[in-house]
Amino acid sequence: MRIKLLELSGFLLTKTLLMKPYILLVDDDADDLMLLKDAIAKNSSLYELKEAWDGSQALTFLHAMKTEQLPSLIVLDINMPILDGRELLAIIKENVELKNIPVLFFTTSANPKDIEYAESFNVKLLTKPYSTTLLSEAAKKIISYCSA
Repeated sequence: MRIKLLELSGFLLTKTLLMKPYILLVDDDADDLMLLKDAIAKNSSLYELKEAWDGSQALTFLHAMKTEQLPSLIVLDINMPILDGRELLAIIKENVELKNIPVLFFTTSANPKDIEYAESFNVKLLTKPYSTTLLSEAAKKIISYCSA
């Protein structure tokens, strides 16, 4: 049973009674989101998959869900408009209610500065793969970082 909570930033938040744990995927590239969602879904049915198109939308979603159920994992792209993954990570880690949510960067960036930034927050960084086999392996790694 789903109950409409509110409509926010172009997506509908719903509350599912006995809601499954979920992963929040944050990426501005629709193709990357679709491929990652498919790969995770093929490797696990334990998690519902929610998505946000940029850091600002993800932050709005997280604040709305603070009193409900927080994600088991947040998967962030680094390079996004409005509020990028680095900025969102800093905000999450400064927020008492959000800072314990596991976060993972999933990005095309292999920039040493991005890797160093991730490590400074004790966050893993996975580079987006270029094949479906490697994407399946990445999905398994992503699932292994979930808290629930």
